[in-house]
Amino acid sequence: MIVIAAYSHKGGTGKSTALMALASAIEARGQSALLVDCDPQRNFNMYRLQAEEIGCWSDRMEVRYLDFEATGVAHLESDLMAAEDSGRFDYALLNLAGVDHPFNRMALRYAELTLLPFKPAATELAELGPALEVIRGLEREGEIGAARVLFTMMRPKLTSAASAYRDAALDGFPVMETRLRDTAIFADIVMRGLLGRTLAMMEAQASGLEKMQVKRLREALDDCRALLAEMDSVLLNARLAT
Repeated sequence: MIVIAAYSHKGGTGKSTALMALASAIEARGQSALLVDCDPQRNFNMYRLQAEEIGCWSDRMEVRYLDFEATGVAHLESDLMAAEDSGRFDYALLNLAGVDHPFNRMALRYAELTLLPFKPAATELAELGPALEVIRGLEREGEIGAARVLFTMMRPKLTSAASAYRDAALDGFPVMETRLRDTAIFADIVMRGLLGRTLAMMEAQASGLEKMQVKRLREALDDCRALLAEMDSVLLNARLAT
């Protein structure tokens, strides 16, 4: 079982969106995932409930909630070990709360890959740097797997100011080539269900303007698959390097 974490020091960076995108790609590939929500907003649970309501959820996905302020890291470790021993899951996706907290720092040690979602904007810049420093510190201690910044809510072209914010914040930190675009699908992915299932349901009966929606869903699912494929490549390269 491959453990992936999404980490930041603030909310609204796209952690839940990135992991829901991965969940859609994992399900579309015919694989399974344990979605562990450590964020009090419990977006994974909302995602599951909405998807079940529209008939676009899968029994290959399971959602669990761990309150990061009330749960010891030993509980997380126990849950992850039990999930791996069960043989039911190909991936575990950890949605960490958007704060700098000891629980998060410990949880990162269980991830083979940590994604740091980042929207290139001045309001996001102040929090990315400290998060990257946490990752760099864990890397120096040999306590973390691979880590990559993931650009989210990306527009087709960045302004010169946004590019400057991005470059200043990254300071040479590795970045995923795949980016989550600023589209209506990703903006409310929590309401869309697992995209492969939603797409299959809509394709069979789409007409008129619904066909445009099907096209957008297909493009979004392609982006999800590209993110998962790149993630697998990053992990493979990391294993070969050790």
